[in-house]
Amino acid sequence: MSYHDDFNNNVGRCVAIRCHDGTTHYGYIDHCDNNTVYLRPMDGAQDDGPGFGSYFFFGAALIAVGLASIAAFSWYPFFFW
Repeated sequence: MSYHDDFNNNVGRCVAIRCHDGTTHYGYIDHCDNNTVYLRPMDGAQDDGPGFGSYFFFGAALIAVGLASIAAFSWYPFFFW
């Protein structure tokens, strides 16, 4: 199973993604295409970096993270956010 399949099967779930350059991104999986996963940042969460660009989609910021740059990820149980 690939990152693409993992992220597409878990849209809406909280995740922490660590990239090869050491940055970490926290958020809800909004959607995933063939090259990029888009995260909707959690309120109060601080990312270590901006990913490959922040995009605005219907007024809410999305963080785009390239699938090739992902070193590891973990599911987060952020019930209190």
